[in-house]
Amino acid sequence: MTRLRTAATLVALALSAGLLGVVGPGHGSEPVAPFSPQLVRVHTDTPAERATLAGLGLDGTEHAGPDHTDLVLHTADDRDRLAGSGLEWQVTIGDLLAREAANNLANAEYAAGTARSPLPSGRTSYRTLEDYDREMRGLAKRRPSLVRTFTLARPTLDGRTVRAIEIGSDVRRPASGRPTFVMLGLHHAREWPSAEHTMEFAHELVRGYGHDARVTRLLDRLRVVLVPVVNADGFDLSRTSGGLVDLNLLNPLDPSGTVIPTATQVLTPGMAYLRKNCRLADGVDTPDGSCGAMLATPAGFGLGVDLNRNYGMWWGGPGAAGQVPSATEFHAGLLDPRYHGAAPFSEPETRNVRDLFLSRSATGMITNHTFGNLVLRPWSGSPDHVTDAGRRVGLARDERAMAALGGRLARQNGYTSQRSYALYDGMGTTEDWAYGATGTYGYTFEIGGTEFHPPFEDVVDHYGRNRAAYLIALEHAADPEHHSVLSGRAPAGARLTLTRDASTATWDGSSPATFRTSIRVPADGTFTWHVNPSTRPTAAEPERYTLTCTRAGKVRQTTRVLVGRGQVRELDMSC
Repeated sequence: MTRLRTAATLVALALSAGLLGVVGPGHGSEPVAPFSPQLVRVHTDTPAERATLAGLGLDGTEHAGPDHTDLVLHTADDRDRLAGSGLEWQVTIGDLLAREAANNLANAEYAAGTARSPLPSGRTSYRTLEDYDREMRGLAKRRPSLVRTFTLARPTLDGRTVRAIEIGSDVRRPASGRPTFVMLGLHHAREWPSAEHTMEFAHELVRGYGHDARVTRLLDRLRVVLVPVVNADGFDLSRTSGGLVDLNLLNPLDPSGTVIPTATQVLTPGMAYLRKNCRLADGVDTPDGSCGAMLATPAGFGLGVDLNRNYGMWWGGPGAAGQVPSATEFHAGLLDPRYHGAAPFSEPETRNVRDLFLSRSATGMITNHTFGNLVLRPWSGSPDHVTDAGRRVGLARDERAMAALGGRLARQNGYTSQRSYALYDGMGTTEDWAYGATGTYGYTFEIGGTEFHPPFEDVVDHYGRNRAAYLIALEHAADPEHHSVLSGRAPAGARLTLTRDASTATWDGSSPATFRTSIRVPADGTFTWHVNPSTRPTAAEPERYTLTCTRAGKVRQTTRVLVGRGQVRELDMSC
Protein backbone atom coordinates (compact mmCIF):
# COMPACT_ATOMS: atom_id res chain seq x y z
CA MET A 1 0.00 0.00 0.00
CA THR A 2 2.94 2.34 0.59
CA ARG A 3 4.00 1.81 -3.02
CA LEU A 4 0.45 2.42 -4.19
CA ARG A 5 0.16 5.65 -2.23
CA THR A 6 3.52 6.85 -3.57
CA ALA A 7 2.57 6.00 -7.13
CA ALA A 8 -0.82 7.67 -6.75
CA THR A 9 0.84 10.83 -5.47
CA LEU A 10 3.23 10.89 -8.41
CA VAL A 11 0.40 10.41 -10.87
CA ALA A 12 -1.59 13.21 -9.27
CA LEU A 13 1.38 15.53 -9.51
CA ALA A 14 2.00 14.54 -13.10
CA LEU A 15 -1.61 15.01 -14.08
CA SER A 16 -1.77 18.42 -12.41
CA ALA A 17 1.43 19.48 -14.16
CA GLY A 18 0.22 18.28 -17.54
CA LEU A 19 3.01 15.72 -17.79
CA LEU A 20 0.72 12.84 -18.73
CA GLY A 21 -0.29 13.92 -22.18
CA VAL A 22 -1.69 10.52 -23.11
CA VAL A 23 -5.36 9.70 -23.58
CA GLY A 24 -6.26 6.04 -23.23
CA PRO A 25 -8.72 3.99 -25.30
CA GLY A 26 -12.40 4.62 -24.76
CA HIS A 27 -12.07 8.36 -24.17
CA GLY A 28 -13.34 9.34 -27.58
CA SER A 29 -10.10 10.55 -29.10
CA GLU A 30 -6.85 9.23 -30.46
CA PRO A 31 -3.84 8.95 -28.15
CA VAL A 32 -1.72 12.08 -28.11
CA ALA A 33 1.91 11.35 -27.36
CA PRO A 34 3.77 13.98 -25.34
CA PHE A 35 7.19 15.16 -26.43
CA SER A 36 9.86 12.89 -25.00
CA PRO A 37 13.22 14.38 -24.00
CA GLN A 38 15.97 13.68 -26.50
CA LEU A 39 19.75 13.66 -26.54
CA VAL A 40 21.00 15.34 -29.70
CA ARG A 41 24.34 16.22 -31.27
CA VAL A 42 24.72 19.68 -32.78
CA HIS A 43 27.41 20.43 -35.34
CA THR A 44 29.43 23.37 -34.02
CA ASP A 45 32.48 23.61 -36.27
CA THR A 46 33.00 27.36 -35.91
CA PRO A 47 33.04 29.91 -33.07
CA ALA A 48 29.97 31.53 -34.63
CA GLU A 49 28.02 28.26 -34.49
CA ARG A 50 29.05 27.67 -30.89
CA ALA A 51 27.94 31.19 -30.00
CA THR A 52 24.59 30.67 -31.74
CA LEU A 53 24.01 27.46 -29.80
CA ALA A 54 24.97 29.08 -26.49
CA GLY A 55 22.44 31.83 -27.08
CA LEU A 56 19.56 29.37 -27.35
CA GLY A 57 19.69 28.57 -23.63
CA LEU A 58 19.43 24.82 -24.17
CA ASP A 59 20.64 22.14 -21.77
CA GLY A 60 24.20 21.30 -22.74
CA THR A 61 25.94 18.15 -21.55
CA GLU A 62 29.59 17.79 -20.58
CA HIS A 63 30.18 15.97 -23.86
CA ALA A 64 31.49 18.11 -26.70
CA GLY A 65 34.35 18.27 -29.16
CA PRO A 66 35.94 20.64 -31.67
CA ASP A 67 33.08 20.10 -34.12
CA HIS A 68 30.06 19.10 -32.01
CA THR A 69 28.12 19.68 -28.81
CA ASP A 70 25.69 17.23 -27.21
CA LEU A 71 22.62 18.56 -25.43
CA VAL A 72 19.25 17.56 -24.04
CA LEU A 73 16.00 18.76 -25.58
CA HIS A 74 13.43 18.67 -22.78
CA THR A 75 10.42 20.11 -24.61
CA ALA A 76 9.00 20.58 -28.07
CA ASP A 77 9.84 24.28 -27.68
CA ASP A 78 13.50 23.33 -27.16
CA ARG A 79 13.38 21.32 -30.37
CA ASP A 80 11.72 24.12 -32.29
CA ARG A 81 14.29 26.69 -31.11
CA LEU A 82 17.10 24.43 -32.24
CA ALA A 83 15.38 23.71 -35.55
CA GLY A 84 14.94 27.42 -36.17
CA SER A 85 18.58 28.27 -35.42
CA GLY A 86 19.95 27.12 -38.76
CA LEU A 87 22.38 24.73 -37.03
CA GLU A 88 22.76 21.18 -38.24
CA TRP A 89 21.97 18.47 -35.71
CA GLN A 90 20.93 14.87 -35.32
CA VAL A 91 19.22 12.83 -32.65
CA THR A 92 21.42 10.34 -30.79
CA ILE A 93 18.84 9.09 -28.25
CA GLY A 94 15.34 9.72 -29.54
CA ASP A 95 13.44 9.11 -26.32
CA LEU A 96 15.29 9.53 -23.04
CA LEU A 97 12.28 8.31 -21.07
CA ALA A 98 12.21 5.08 -23.04
CA ARG A 99 15.96 4.86 -22.59
CA GLU A 100 15.46 5.35 -18.84
CA ALA A 101 12.97 2.47 -18.85
CA ALA A 102 15.40 0.26 -20.78
CA ASN A 103 18.23 1.14 -18.40
CA ASN A 104 16.06 0.38 -15.39
CA LEU A 105 15.23 -3.01 -16.87
CA ALA A 106 18.91 -3.68 -17.59
CA ASN A 107 19.77 -2.64 -14.04
CA ALA A 108 17.17 -4.97 -12.58
CA GLU A 109 18.46 -7.85 -14.70
CA TYR A 110 22.07 -7.13 -13.73
CA ALA A 111 21.22 -6.99 -10.03
CA ALA A 112 19.17 -10.18 -10.23
CA GLY A 113 21.90 -12.08 -12.06
CA THR A 114 24.93 -10.78 -10.14
CA ALA A 115 25.56 -11.85 -6.57
CA ARG A 116 28.50 -9.46 -6.16
CA SER A 117 29.92 -6.99 -8.68
CA PRO A 118 33.68 -6.37 -9.13
CA LEU A 119 33.25 -3.04 -7.32
CA PRO A 120 35.01 -2.72 -3.94
CA SER A 121 31.60 -2.70 -2.23
CA GLY A 122 30.26 -5.51 -4.42
CA ARG A 123 27.20 -3.37 -5.11
CA THR A 124 24.97 -4.25 -8.07
CA SER A 125 22.66 -1.22 -8.36
CA TYR A 126 22.58 2.58 -8.09
CA ARG A 127 22.42 3.98 -4.57
CA THR A 128 19.85 6.34 -3.14
CA LEU A 129 20.72 9.27 -0.90
CA GLU A 130 19.87 7.16 2.14
CA ASP A 131 22.21 4.43 0.90
CA TYR A 132 25.13 6.85 0.82
CA ASP A 133 24.50 8.09 4.34
CA ARG A 134 24.07 4.57 5.68
CA GLU A 135 27.24 3.28 4.01
CA MET A 136 29.39 6.15 5.24
CA ARG A 137 28.20 5.61 8.79
CA GLY A 138 28.77 1.87 8.38
CA LEU A 139 32.38 2.32 7.26
CA ALA A 140 33.08 4.58 10.24
CA LYS A 141 31.54 2.08 12.62
CA ARG A 142 33.51 -0.80 11.14
CA ARG A 143 36.92 0.95 11.11
CA PRO A 144 36.66 3.76 13.72
CA SER A 145 40.40 4.46 13.88
CA LEU A 146 40.55 4.77 10.09
CA VAL A 147 37.23 6.40 9.14
CA ARG A 148 35.09 9.20 10.47
CA THR A 149 32.01 10.83 9.03
CA PHE A 150 31.00 14.44 9.48
CA THR A 151 28.25 16.74 8.31
CA LEU A 152 29.09 19.83 6.29
CA ALA A 153 27.96 22.99 8.03
CA ARG A 154 25.28 24.25 5.67
CA PRO A 155 22.02 22.36 5.09
CA THR A 156 20.56 22.40 1.60
CA LEU A 157 17.65 24.59 0.57
CA ASP A 158 15.33 21.64 1.16
CA GLY A 159 16.72 21.09 4.65
CA ARG A 160 18.95 18.10 3.96
CA THR A 161 22.36 17.59 5.49
CA VAL A 162 25.39 16.96 3.28
CA ARG A 163 27.59 14.22 4.68
CA ALA A 164 31.31 13.67 4.11
CA ILE A 165 33.72 10.89 5.03
CA GLU A 166 37.37 11.26 6.05
CA ILE A 167 39.82 8.35 5.79
CA GLY A 168 43.36 8.08 7.14
CA SER A 169 45.33 6.26 9.81
CA ASP A 170 44.61 7.69 13.27
CA VAL A 171 41.89 9.81 11.67
CA ARG A 172 40.35 10.79 15.01
CA ARG A 173 43.53 12.35 16.34
CA PRO A 174 44.05 16.13 15.97
CA ALA A 175 45.40 17.21 12.61
CA SER A 176 49.20 17.06 12.66
CA GLY A 177 50.12 18.39 9.24
CA ARG A 178 49.41 15.64 6.73
CA PRO A 179 48.26 16.69 3.26
CA THR A 180 44.61 16.20 2.33
CA PHE A 181 43.13 14.86 -0.89
CA VAL A 182 39.50 15.79 -1.67
CA MET A 183 37.11 13.91 -3.97
CA LEU A 184 33.66 15.28 -4.81
CA GLY A 185 30.67 13.72 -6.53
CA LEU A 186 27.36 14.80 -7.93
CA HIS A 187 27.30 18.54 -8.45
CA HIS A 188 24.80 17.91 -11.24
CA ALA A 189 21.76 15.93 -10.09
CA ARG A 190 21.50 13.55 -13.05
CA GLU A 191 25.14 12.44 -12.97
CA TRP A 192 24.68 9.44 -10.68
CA PRO A 193 27.94 7.61 -11.57
CA SER A 194 29.93 10.55 -10.20
CA ALA A 195 28.68 9.74 -6.69
CA GLU A 196 29.01 6.00 -7.22
CA HIS A 197 32.71 6.28 -8.05
CA THR A 198 33.35 8.58 -5.11
CA MET A 199 31.69 6.13 -2.71
CA GLU A 200 33.40 3.13 -4.25
CA PHE A 201 36.79 4.79 -3.82
CA ALA A 202 35.99 5.16 -0.12
CA HIS A 203 35.29 1.42 0.02
CA GLU A 204 38.52 0.81 -1.92
CA LEU A 205 40.60 2.65 0.64
CA VAL A 206 38.91 1.15 3.68
CA ARG A 207 39.15 -2.36 2.30
CA GLY A 208 42.76 -1.91 1.25
CA TYR A 209 44.21 -0.41 4.43
CA GLY A 210 46.26 -3.06 6.19
CA HIS A 211 45.91 -5.46 3.26
CA ASP A 212 47.16 -3.55 0.21
CA ALA A 213 50.67 -2.11 0.68
CA ARG A 214 50.10 0.80 -1.68
CA VAL A 215 46.83 1.89 -0.07
CA THR A 216 48.25 1.43 3.43
CA ARG A 217 51.30 3.54 2.63
CA LEU A 218 49.13 6.32 1.22
CA LEU A 219 46.71 6.45 4.15
CA ASP A 220 49.66 6.61 6.53
CA ARG A 221 50.87 9.72 4.67
CA LEU A 222 47.70 11.70 3.95
CA ARG A 223 44.00 12.01 4.71
CA VAL A 224 41.28 11.62 2.11
CA VAL A 225 37.99 13.54 2.34
CA LEU A 226 35.15 12.38 0.11
CA VAL A 227 31.76 14.05 -0.45
CA PRO A 228 29.80 11.60 -2.62
CA VAL A 229 26.73 13.84 -3.05
CA VAL A 230 27.30 17.61 -3.11
CA ASN A 231 23.83 18.35 -4.53
CA ALA A 232 21.70 16.29 -2.14
CA ASP A 233 18.36 17.91 -3.06
CA GLY A 234 18.76 17.57 -6.79
CA PHE A 235 20.14 14.04 -6.63
CA ASP A 236 17.35 12.79 -4.40
CA LEU A 237 14.73 14.14 -6.79
CA SER A 238 16.52 12.83 -9.87
CA ARG A 239 17.26 9.42 -8.43
CA THR A 240 13.84 8.72 -6.94
CA SER A 241 11.92 9.91 -9.99
CA GLY A 242 14.40 8.20 -12.30
CA GLY A 243 13.07 4.84 -11.20
CA LEU A 244 9.99 4.39 -13.33
CA VAL A 245 6.66 3.73 -11.61
CA ASP A 246 4.72 0.83 -13.12
CA LEU A 247 1.18 2.13 -13.51
CA ASN A 248 -0.16 -1.41 -13.30
CA LEU A 249 0.35 -0.95 -9.55
CA LEU A 250 -2.56 1.48 -9.64
CA ASN A 251 -5.10 -0.90 -11.14
CA PRO A 252 -6.68 -1.57 -7.72
CA LEU A 253 -7.18 2.17 -7.34
CA ASP A 254 -8.51 2.76 -10.85
CA PRO A 255 -9.73 -0.55 -12.34
CA SER A 256 -11.81 1.17 -15.02
CA GLY A 257 -8.88 3.15 -16.42
CA THR A 258 -10.86 6.37 -16.36
CA VAL A 259 -8.12 8.34 -14.55
CA ILE A 260 -4.96 6.37 -15.26
CA PRO A 261 -4.52 5.91 -19.03
CA THR A 262 -4.47 2.18 -19.72
CA ALA A 263 -2.37 2.71 -22.81
CA THR A 264 0.46 4.00 -20.65
CA GLN A 265 2.46 1.42 -18.75
CA VAL A 266 4.99 3.60 -16.99
CA LEU A 267 5.33 7.11 -15.67
CA THR A 268 8.47 9.21 -15.32
CA PRO A 269 7.83 12.50 -13.52
CA GLY A 270 10.75 13.86 -15.54
CA MET A 271 13.38 14.63 -12.90
CA ALA A 272 15.80 11.90 -13.98
CA TYR A 273 17.60 14.52 -16.11
CA LEU A 274 17.60 17.38 -13.61
CA ARG A 275 20.88 19.30 -13.78
CA LYS A 276 20.79 22.07 -11.19
CA ASN A 277 20.03 22.45 -7.51
CA CYS A 278 16.64 23.28 -5.99
CA ARG A 279 16.90 27.06 -5.89
CA LEU A 280 13.39 28.24 -6.71
CA ALA A 281 14.03 31.97 -6.20
CA ASP A 282 17.24 33.93 -5.65
CA GLY A 283 17.75 35.00 -2.07
CA VAL A 284 14.76 33.04 -0.78
CA ASP A 285 15.17 29.93 1.36
CA THR A 286 11.91 28.22 0.58
CA PRO A 287 10.24 25.86 3.09
CA ASP A 288 11.78 22.42 3.43
CA GLY A 289 10.23 19.98 1.01
CA SER A 290 9.44 22.58 -1.65
CA CYS A 291 12.00 21.14 -4.04
CA GLY A 292 9.13 19.00 -5.27
CA ALA A 293 7.88 22.09 -7.12
CA MET A 294 10.44 21.10 -9.73
CA LEU A 295 7.89 18.47 -10.78
CA ALA A 296 5.92 21.23 -12.49
CA THR A 297 8.76 21.78 -14.96
CA PRO A 298 10.44 19.59 -17.58
CA ALA A 299 13.40 18.17 -15.60
CA GLY A 300 13.70 21.28 -13.48
CA PHE A 301 14.59 23.19 -16.61
CA GLY A 302 14.32 26.90 -15.90
CA LEU A 303 14.67 26.56 -12.14
CA GLY A 304 17.75 26.21 -9.97
CA VAL A 305 21.42 27.17 -10.10
CA ASP A 306 24.15 25.31 -11.94
CA LEU A 307 26.44 24.61 -9.00
CA ASN A 308 29.45 24.14 -11.25
CA ARG A 309 29.12 27.75 -12.38
CA ASN A 310 28.64 29.16 -8.87
CA TYR A 311 32.25 29.10 -7.62
CA GLY A 312 34.18 32.30 -7.10
CA MET A 313 37.01 31.97 -9.63
CA TRP A 314 36.06 33.70 -12.89
CA TRP A 315 32.41 33.72 -11.71
CA GLY A 316 30.19 35.51 -14.24
CA GLY A 317 32.47 34.80 -17.19
CA PRO A 318 31.75 33.16 -20.56
CA GLY A 319 29.93 29.86 -20.52
CA ALA A 320 27.71 30.80 -17.58
CA ALA A 321 24.38 32.61 -17.56
CA GLY A 322 23.47 35.73 -15.61
CA GLN A 323 20.06 36.79 -14.34
CA VAL A 324 19.05 38.74 -17.45
CA PRO A 325 19.13 37.19 -20.94
CA SER A 326 21.94 38.53 -23.10
CA ALA A 327 22.30 38.27 -26.86
CA THR A 328 25.90 39.48 -26.74
CA GLU A 329 26.95 37.04 -24.00
CA PHE A 330 24.92 34.20 -25.51
CA HIS A 331 22.76 33.07 -22.62
CA ALA A 332 19.09 32.93 -21.66
CA GLY A 333 19.22 34.38 -18.15
CA LEU A 334 17.56 32.74 -15.17
CA LEU A 335 16.02 30.03 -17.34
CA ASP A 336 19.37 29.01 -18.79
CA PRO A 337 20.66 25.60 -17.59
CA ARG A 338 24.02 27.31 -16.90
CA TYR A 339 22.58 29.99 -14.61
CA HIS A 340 25.40 30.90 -12.21
CA GLY A 341 23.33 32.18 -9.31
CA ALA A 342 22.85 35.63 -7.82
CA ALA A 343 26.45 35.87 -6.57
CA PRO A 344 29.57 33.74 -6.17
CA PHE A 345 28.83 31.03 -3.61
CA SER A 346 25.19 32.05 -3.38
CA GLU A 347 24.27 28.39 -2.87
CA PRO A 348 24.72 26.36 0.32
CA GLU A 349 26.16 23.43 -1.62
CA THR A 350 29.07 25.44 -3.02
CA ARG A 351 29.65 27.20 0.30
CA ASN A 352 30.07 23.77 1.87
CA VAL A 353 32.82 22.91 -0.60
CA ARG A 354 34.43 26.33 -0.17
CA ASP A 355 34.53 25.92 3.62
CA LEU A 356 36.08 22.49 3.25
CA PHE A 357 38.99 23.76 1.15
CA LEU A 358 39.55 26.88 3.25
CA SER A 359 39.91 24.88 6.47
CA ARG A 360 42.55 22.31 5.49
CA SER A 361 45.56 21.94 3.22
CA ALA A 362 44.16 20.09 0.21
CA THR A 363 47.07 19.33 -2.10
CA GLY A 364 44.96 17.43 -4.63
CA MET A 365 41.35 17.23 -5.79
CA ILE A 366 39.14 15.33 -8.23
CA THR A 367 35.53 16.29 -8.85
CA ASN A 368 33.61 13.55 -10.66
CA HIS A 369 31.02 14.29 -13.36
CA THR A 370 29.45 12.57 -16.38
CA PHE A 371 29.88 12.20 -19.30
CA GLY A 372 32.56 12.51 -22.02
CA ASN A 373 35.55 10.30 -21.08
CA LEU A 374 37.62 13.36 -20.20
CA VAL A 375 40.16 14.52 -17.62
CA LEU A 376 39.78 18.31 -17.44
CA ARG A 377 42.07 20.86 -15.75
CA PRO A 378 42.04 24.67 -15.24
CA TRP A 379 41.25 27.04 -16.68
CA SER A 380 37.67 26.70 -17.86
CA GLY A 381 37.81 29.74 -20.13
CA SER A 382 39.91 30.59 -23.16
CA PRO A 383 43.32 32.15 -22.42
CA ASP A 384 42.38 35.05 -24.69
CA HIS A 385 39.44 36.16 -22.57
CA VAL A 386 39.79 39.45 -20.69
CA THR A 387 37.54 40.10 -17.70
CA ASP A 388 35.48 43.24 -17.27
CA ALA A 389 38.05 44.21 -14.64
CA GLY A 390 40.81 44.02 -17.26
CA ARG A 391 42.50 40.77 -16.22
CA ARG A 392 43.57 38.40 -18.99
CA VAL A 393 42.74 34.78 -18.22
CA GLY A 394 45.86 33.32 -19.83
CA LEU A 395 47.12 29.84 -18.94
CA ALA A 396 47.28 28.47 -15.42
CA ARG A 397 50.63 29.21 -13.78
CA ASP A 398 51.22 25.49 -13.23
CA GLU A 399 49.91 24.47 -16.64
CA ARG A 400 52.90 22.35 -17.57
CA ALA A 401 52.85 20.35 -14.32
CA MET A 402 49.06 19.99 -14.31
CA ALA A 403 49.11 18.84 -17.94
CA ALA A 404 51.71 16.22 -17.06
CA LEU A 405 49.62 14.84 -14.20
CA GLY A 406 46.44 14.99 -16.31
CA GLY A 407 48.21 12.95 -18.97
CA ARG A 408 49.23 10.34 -16.42
CA LEU A 409 45.66 10.06 -15.15
CA ALA A 410 44.25 9.76 -18.66
CA ARG A 411 46.69 7.02 -19.60
CA GLN A 412 45.22 4.94 -16.77
CA ASN A 413 41.54 5.32 -17.63
CA GLY A 414 41.76 5.78 -21.39
CA TYR A 415 40.14 9.23 -21.28
CA THR A 416 41.32 12.39 -23.04
CA SER A 417 43.28 14.92 -20.97
CA GLN A 418 42.73 18.57 -21.87
CA ARG A 419 42.22 22.05 -20.49
CA SER A 420 38.58 22.60 -19.56
CA TYR A 421 38.01 25.40 -22.05
CA ALA A 422 38.87 23.01 -24.90
CA LEU A 423 35.48 21.42 -24.15
CA TYR A 424 33.75 24.81 -24.06
CA ASP A 425 33.80 27.95 -21.94
CA GLY A 426 32.23 27.24 -18.57
CA MET A 427 33.59 29.63 -15.98
CA GLY A 428 32.86 29.42 -12.27
CA THR A 429 33.87 25.76 -11.82
CA THR A 430 35.05 23.82 -8.80
CA GLU A 431 38.59 23.01 -9.92
CA ASP A 432 39.23 26.55 -11.16
CA TRP A 433 38.29 27.99 -7.77
CA ALA A 434 40.17 25.38 -5.71
CA TYR A 435 43.31 26.03 -7.74
CA GLY A 436 42.92 29.81 -7.84
CA ALA A 437 42.15 30.21 -4.13
CA THR A 438 44.42 27.62 -2.55
CA GLY A 439 46.80 26.31 -5.23
CA THR A 440 45.24 22.83 -5.21
CA TYR A 441 45.83 20.81 -8.35
CA GLY A 442 42.23 20.05 -9.34
CA TYR A 443 40.71 17.91 -12.09
CA THR A 444 37.26 17.04 -13.38
CA PHE A 445 36.67 13.46 -14.47
CA GLU A 446 33.87 13.19 -17.04
CA ILE A 447 32.94 9.53 -16.56
CA GLY A 448 31.52 7.50 -19.45
CA GLY A 449 31.01 8.17 -23.10
CA THR A 450 27.32 8.27 -23.87
CA GLU A 451 24.91 8.95 -20.98
CA PHE A 452 24.42 10.79 -17.69
CA HIS A 453 23.55 7.59 -15.80
CA PRO A 454 23.96 4.55 -18.04
CA PRO A 455 23.19 0.95 -17.10
CA PHE A 456 24.90 0.14 -13.81
CA GLU A 457 27.18 -2.37 -15.48
CA ASP A 458 28.85 0.58 -17.25
CA VAL A 459 29.48 2.20 -13.85
CA VAL A 460 31.25 -0.99 -12.78
CA ASP A 461 33.38 -1.00 -15.93
CA HIS A 462 34.44 2.64 -15.64
CA TYR A 463 35.33 2.33 -11.97
CA GLY A 464 37.75 -0.42 -12.99
CA ARG A 465 39.32 2.09 -15.37
CA ASN A 466 39.40 4.97 -12.89
CA ARG A 467 40.70 3.13 -9.84
CA ALA A 468 44.35 3.34 -10.92
CA ALA A 469 43.98 6.98 -11.90
CA TYR A 470 42.54 7.85 -8.47
CA LEU A 471 45.47 6.18 -6.73
CA ILE A 472 47.98 8.08 -8.87
CA ALA A 473 46.22 11.32 -7.93
CA LEU A 474 46.57 10.37 -4.24
CA GLU A 475 50.27 9.64 -4.66
CA HIS A 476 50.76 13.01 -6.33
CA ALA A 477 48.92 14.79 -3.49
CA ALA A 478 51.12 13.03 -0.92
CA ASP A 479 54.41 13.88 -2.67
CA PRO A 480 55.97 17.08 -1.22
CA GLU A 481 57.75 17.71 -4.51
CA HIS A 482 54.39 18.94 -5.83
CA HIS A 483 53.33 21.17 -2.91
CA SER A 484 55.19 22.80 0.01
CA VAL A 485 56.30 21.85 3.52
CA LEU A 486 56.72 23.85 6.73
CA SER A 487 58.98 22.03 9.17
CA GLY A 488 60.50 22.86 12.54
CA ARG A 489 60.17 22.85 16.31
CA ALA A 490 57.54 24.25 18.66
CA PRO A 491 56.32 23.48 22.18
CA ALA A 492 54.40 20.21 22.42
CA GLY A 493 50.66 20.78 22.34
CA ALA A 494 50.91 24.31 20.94
CA ARG A 495 48.43 25.24 18.22
CA LEU A 496 49.94 26.52 14.97
CA THR A 497 47.56 28.43 12.71
CA LEU A 498 48.19 29.38 9.09
CA THR A 499 46.16 32.09 7.34
CA ARG A 500 46.26 33.75 3.93
CA ASP A 501 44.02 35.81 1.70
CA ALA A 502 42.18 33.40 -0.62
CA SER A 503 40.18 35.92 -2.65
CA THR A 504 39.71 35.08 -6.30
CA ALA A 505 39.00 37.11 -9.41
CA THR A 506 35.44 37.15 -10.71
CA TRP A 507 34.49 38.57 -14.08
CA ASP A 508 33.74 42.00 -12.71
CA GLY A 509 35.55 42.07 -9.36
CA SER A 510 36.57 39.56 -6.71
CA SER A 511 35.17 36.91 -4.40
CA PRO A 512 36.56 37.40 -0.87
CA ALA A 513 37.80 34.42 1.14
CA THR A 514 40.34 33.60 3.85
CA PHE A 515 42.30 30.38 4.10
CA ARG A 516 42.72 29.32 7.74
CA THR A 517 43.93 25.98 9.02
CA SER A 518 45.55 24.71 12.23
CA ILE A 519 47.55 21.79 13.63
CA ARG A 520 48.60 20.64 17.09
CA VAL A 521 52.34 20.18 17.69
CA PRO A 522 53.07 16.52 18.56
CA ALA A 523 54.55 15.43 21.88
CA ASP A 524 58.11 15.35 20.54
CA GLY A 525 57.99 19.10 19.79
CA THR A 526 58.62 18.76 16.04
CA PHE A 527 56.18 19.35 13.19
CA THR A 528 56.05 18.66 9.47
CA TRP A 529 53.19 20.53 7.84
CA HIS A 530 52.26 19.85 4.21
CA VAL A 531 50.69 22.93 2.61
CA ASN A 532 50.21 24.55 -0.77
CA PRO A 533 52.47 27.42 -1.88
CA SER A 534 51.90 30.70 -0.05
CA THR A 535 51.48 32.63 -3.31
CA ARG A 536 48.15 32.21 -5.08
CA PRO A 537 48.42 31.09 -8.72
CA THR A 538 46.97 34.39 -10.01
CA ALA A 539 48.90 36.75 -7.71
CA ALA A 540 51.16 39.28 -9.43
CA GLU A 541 53.58 39.47 -6.48
CA PRO A 542 54.86 36.87 -3.98
CA GLU A 543 52.54 36.33 -1.03
CA ARG A 544 53.23 35.10 2.50
CA TYR A 545 51.29 33.05 4.99
CA THR A 546 50.74 34.42 8.48
CA LEU A 547 51.78 31.74 10.98
CA THR A 548 50.80 32.09 14.64
CA CYS A 549 51.62 29.96 17.66
CA THR A 550 49.04 29.81 20.45
CA ARG A 551 49.56 28.42 23.95
CA ALA A 552 47.15 28.52 26.88
CA GLY A 553 44.72 30.49 24.75
CA LYS A 554 47.18 33.31 23.95
CA VAL A 555 49.06 34.07 20.73
CA ARG A 556 52.74 33.81 21.68
CA GLN A 557 54.41 34.24 18.31
CA THR A 558 53.54 35.46 14.82
CA THR A 559 55.69 35.18 11.75
CA ARG A 560 55.31 35.62 8.00
CA VAL A 561 56.27 32.69 5.76
CA LEU A 562 57.06 32.63 2.05
CA VAL A 563 57.18 29.11 0.61
CA GLY A 564 57.03 27.94 -2.99
CA ARG A 565 55.96 24.73 -4.67
CA GLY A 566 58.42 21.95 -3.95
CA GLN A 567 60.13 23.93 -1.16
CA VAL A 568 60.68 22.98 2.49
CA ARG A 569 60.81 25.94 4.90
CA GLU A 570 62.51 25.33 8.25
CA LEU A 571 61.01 27.28 11.17
CA ASP A 572 61.71 27.75 14.86
CA MET A 573 58.46 28.54 16.68
CA SER A 574 59.73 28.97 20.24
CA CYS A 575 56.41 30.50 21.31
